[in-house]
Amino acid sequence: MSAPIIHGRLRRSGPICYNHRVKHPAALVLLSIDGLRAAAVDDPALELPALRGLITRGARARTLRPIFPTVTWPCHTSIVTGVSPARHGVLGNLVYDRASGQPVEHFGDRTSAPVLAETLWDRVRAAGGRTAGICWPKTRGVAAVADNIPEFYEQELFETYASRELWAELAQRRLPVDRYGAWSKAHPLGPMQDWLTLEAARHVLAVRPPRLLLLHFLTLDSFQHDYGVDSAEARWALVQMDALLGRLLATLEELGRADATTLMVFGDHGFVDVDTTHHLNQILREERLLDVDARGAISRRHAWAAGNGGAAHVYVLDGSAQTTVERLRERFGALPGVEVLGPERFREMGMPEPAPGSMQGDLMLMADDGFFFTGHPTPEAAAAAPVYRAAHGHAPMLPKLGAGFVMAGPGVREGARLGEISMLDLAPTAARLLGVELPDAEGRVLSEALADASRSS
Repeated sequence: MSAPIIHGRLRRSGPICYNHRVKHPAALVLLSIDGLRAAAVDDPALELPALRGLITRGARARTLRPIFPTVTWPCHTSIVTGVSPARHGVLGNLVYDRASGQPVEHFGDRTSAPVLAETLWDRVRAAGGRTAGICWPKTRGVAAVADNIPEFYEQELFETYASRELWAELAQRRLPVDRYGAWSKAHPLGPMQDWLTLEAARHVLAVRPPRLLLLHFLTLDSFQHDYGVDSAEARWALVQMDALLGRLLATLEELGRADATTLMVFGDHGFVDVDTTHHLNQILREERLLDVDARGAISRRHAWAAGNGGAAHVYVLDGSAQTTVERLRERFGALPGVEVLGPERFREMGMPEPAPGSMQGDLMLMADDGFFFTGHPTPEAAAAAPVYRAAHGHAPMLPKLGAGFVMAGPGVREGARLGEISMLDLAPTAARLLGVELPDAEGRVLSEALADASRSS
């Protein structure tokens, strides 16, 4: 049964008692504000009371360095595993499966391809705890996320994969879950999607409090793509994200759980403004390595490029000459604002070696600041696509790609100020706060940000 809402306030479904002297928080919330740039957190012209309140009573990093490629689905998978894409297997928002001969769309959770590494939700379930995820990437069909609304774009996928009990409860409360797909697809409707995501989370907190809650807001990312990094629209979006955070904090207060809940709030990547686009599959057509039919659909691939914003995979497929890789290395390397990575660079970038059954490209491309890639195979397809004024996916070493990171609550040292941290540090730090272990994590526990009780556990 759902908890009643009285004038927008949640009433507790029953008494909850916590021992405030325990070493670990009773609950941990991981809130990803997609596209939250490190620099935006300190903008004095923006009113961000919720975010800055957490900074005052908790810890923050100067910048959070993402993994490569700096796009949403690989980044969020690294956040919950603490390992690079080479280990967890999510190599981009869009990749190519040599085994099936088809593109694989991780974005929108349109594939059932699993995460290949152990996750926070695996460890929480093994310890007898409960995880909830609302709009979190790569949670499609994951039984360990008990209350689960994955990040989709199609209403049919929401209806199929969202947790049945939760979905029915939200509908019973007359929350418009039948609009989740439409609000997820259209960038201008993103604020409605994020509002619905928060309302679903508030409901879960009231009726089935999880040990770990994963939340993902998207409007800031969408508005930076559409209008530019420092546009009025993007600045408005960040203020709105802060307001949603404030409502989440108020909900925890209303439920009597604020003092027992720790929050990590972060971006998954930064952003750069872009003014030059390279349409990679049109170049492959010029090289006679890709054909399209009369409708503009790809009919033959000897090579194919998967654009991921400021990064791309380039696949050399069966039937192409052995010299094709070097030919394309030279061809793409001649483009302005492009660095070509061969397999000799993949390991340092956290990517695997290409192999017959792998989704890893034979080459990878990195765009400079101001440039980005698409895979549109025809000029007509490119002209029909949305125009992006800003993008990400670029090298994580670019300062503009740094994300914001704030943490506060039980187990966190008040006033802790960190320099640059790695995205791979989030999962082992979260695991330490939850009292579980991620022994295979590549990152480190941010012990300098943890209170003594957590550091000694």
